[in-house]
Amino acid sequence: MQSSEHRANLARVTDDTPRHPDPLDPLEPLRSPQWLREARRKAIHLGFLVLPLGLLHEWLAWPRGRRQFALLFVILTFFAIVIDLLRLHEPRVKGFFRKFFGEMIREHEEFSLLGSTYLLLAALLAIEIFPQPIAATAVGFTVLGDAFGALVGRAYGRHRFFNKSLEGGAGCLLVCLAWAGYVAATGQVPLAVAVAGALIATLVEMLPIPLDDNLGITLAAGYAMKLLMT
Repeated sequence: MQSSEHRANLARVTDDTPRHPDPLDPLEPLRSPQWLREARRKAIHLGFLVLPLGLLHEWLAWPRGRRQFALLFVILTFFAIVIDLLRLHEPRVKGFFRKFFGEMIREHEEFSLLGSTYLLLAALLAIEIFPQPIAATAVGFTVLGDAFGALVGRAYGRHRFFNKSLEGGAGCLLVCLAWAGYVAATGQVPLAVAVAGALIATLVEMLPIPLDDNLGITLAAGYAMKLLMT
């Protein structure tokens, strides 16, 4: 008799088996189990869009300004790392995450920090290193570009570029350009600078750089825009 764990692993392998999409139904890839699993993961990732929007617009009474946002990101990053350490080393916490979030945790995250933790760390570094509008723009590229690149690539990726797909890169670029236009419309970052940041963000997303994308995209795009603003 097969164990429940064995059946779950078998189901995961079956779900991840590549399928040939029906050319008459362009939405067919969006109904595949592996794409739906990725969509649930990226829905959480997209929730972090509140960070760059907060940096841009300062809607709340607190935080306001770089120091207050830095303090907020320190607190969030600290708690995220504590939760990750408990997840990695405390069996009951590990069991909880496996039960409720198991399908959304990537294989390499079983033994390292979650992508959400890296994203909070990237936001903290950005607000410490860059002017606040540049930090907001860079973090926005990371949140949107990484999510849409993964979702488009998972559904329609056919032409490989290193370990990514050109289709996923196109999705990343389009959403980053849209975010660049939004930021430029606020008057806080010139359009040309924001577009340059979008191009750098997409390039970093596509290249096989041995650094978490959340950190790589944020830092590379942020430094490029900071240099262009000087």
